[in-house]
Amino acid sequence: MSKKEKSGRFNLKALLDQYKQGSHKRYDEFVNILSDPQTKSEDLRVYLRGIKENVTELNKEFEDLVGVLLKLDWPCRELSVVREYQSLLVGLICVHSYYLRASIRTLIKYFTPPINKSVPETEVSLEMRQTNEAVFLNVHMVLKAILDSVPMSSTVLLPLLHDLFPFLGKGAYIQECYVRNLLQITTYLPTARQRILELVIDRMLKLDVRAPRQDIQETEGDEEDMEEGIVFDMDFEQDLTKDLNSKDFDRKCSDKPMTHREANILDVCMEMTLTYISNVCYTNGVCNWEATKKLYREILLVFDRLILPTHASCHVQFIMFYLCSTKLHKNLLSRAMFVPLSTVTACLDLMCEWVHLYLDNTSEEIVNADVSHHGPFYSVCQAVFYVFVFRNKEIFEMKKGHNWAESLNLQRIVTCRLNPLRVCLPVIVKMFSSISRMHQLAFCDTIIERNKRCILPVTSNGVGTSSVLTELDSYFPFDPYLLNRSGRFIIPLYREFKGSIEEDQELSEGEDDFLQEEQPSPVSESVPQSMSLGKTPKDFLHYGISPGFKHIQDIT
Repeated sequence: MSKKEKSGRFNLKALLDQYKQGSHKRYDEFVNILSDPQTKSEDLRVYLRGIKENVTELNKEFEDLVGVLLKLDWPCRELSVVREYQSLLVGLICVHSYYLRASIRTLIKYFTPPINKSVPETEVSLEMRQTNEAVFLNVHMVLKAILDSVPMSSTVLLPLLHDLFPFLGKGAYIQECYVRNLLQITTYLPTARQRILELVIDRMLKLDVRAPRQDIQETEGDEEDMEEGIVFDMDFEQDLTKDLNSKDFDRKCSDKPMTHREANILDVCMEMTLTYISNVCYTNGVCNWEATKKLYREILLVFDRLILPTHASCHVQFIMFYLCSTKLHKNLLSRAMFVPLSTVTACLDLMCEWVHLYLDNTSEEIVNADVSHHGPFYSVCQAVFYVFVFRNKEIFEMKKGHNWAESLNLQRIVTCRLNPLRVCLPVIVKMFSSISRMHQLAFCDTIIERNKRCILPVTSNGVGTSSVLTELDSYFPFDPYLLNRSGRFIIPLYREFKGSIEEDQELSEGEDDFLQEEQPSPVSESVPQSMSLGKTPKDFLHYGISPGFKHIQDIT
């Protein structure tokens, strides 16, 4: 390039005309200078302005020049260069829509910052993090301008967001940067929020099933250096004021990294997602109910599509748990601290009424207990026992609580020919038996002892062969939450089981219902040993394996 052209009087039109006439030397020279990272910012600004003034000339004949433009490391340059590039790129796409996909693809790649493989991810410097924050800010500015200017761009953006999601093998910092930027996009592209939340939740589910509860517990004591979560401010311009890191974001409550690799990444992503939900639902601590309802409907669709069918997830389902805390009447009767006792008693009334009607309508037909034919009945019975165990203290503390409990007629339920004590999960049956005996509501010991000695015949598939009665599938999706950072959203809302002194004494008299040395009965051999608990467990339903949600109707 001549000194005259470098001094600010750059004429790209003449250069392109020469190229069309067959003289490629100066054009090739210009492309090389443009792609050189050593090119001064002031010179680059001049070139970008010259290209912008002739953007209509950049048809497919000049794809190589456009390709160099897209590869420029522009977000880290001076502000004048950044603004010039942003203006040029938006103009290029508006004039030549066939460059849209390549342009958006290039922008999305900036959401995955490059990490020097020779440097451990835990040693990413604060300076590098701040540099990446500036890059993200600049990219979001131009991406928003493109989405505003080209209506079809959102249909190109969403598939690319899916395709360019970092591989699961990438570290926590890279995964966090990408997820955070995806959530940031929803602040200026709200129509894509459900699709983007689906992408984020799908990734978290993949991490969740790779971080089994038992593995997390085994590695929790290990002292390994784990990467800190990135904190960056996306407060870019007046029209992009939604910041994923609100000023009241108290990281001191949850800044301890998880030792388990996948659990740590999941924890970081869950924290971001729950923070995002909080920012959408609350303004200055007050719930914005219209915004919350809209978000709830969107996440509910994602919940049905992704979370419910996923086996062995332990933590991602707590997104719905947290979201339900915005309205007290949501039905998480046992575990949720935010569900009032009036809701608990109302739901127990409905469930027990249904159980008694079921018995009224089927009593003459019942020959033997059979899970395959009476599965819904056993599921509701188990839910009644489970909720009653968790909330019994509050029930008996309320005025006329014992009279209300007697009205449920629990004795009829436990003594019916369908024999729910035989089918429901033993640990629930034992605790329910202890509590109901202590308050003289139902007496289960004789039935439990008889069940231990008996193997009941059932008919399978209409064939008259006998087999051992199996237990009801145990679906408990809200086992205690183990993640550190994101736990600050869940733990204050979460109820852990705490037995009373009287209940512990009941359990210690006669047979000990929770001794780890207890021999399993013939029908409970498939129950994991981790479900055999001590006398005073911290949480008697803290299982080692979450069975997932498939076919579940969770009323507990």
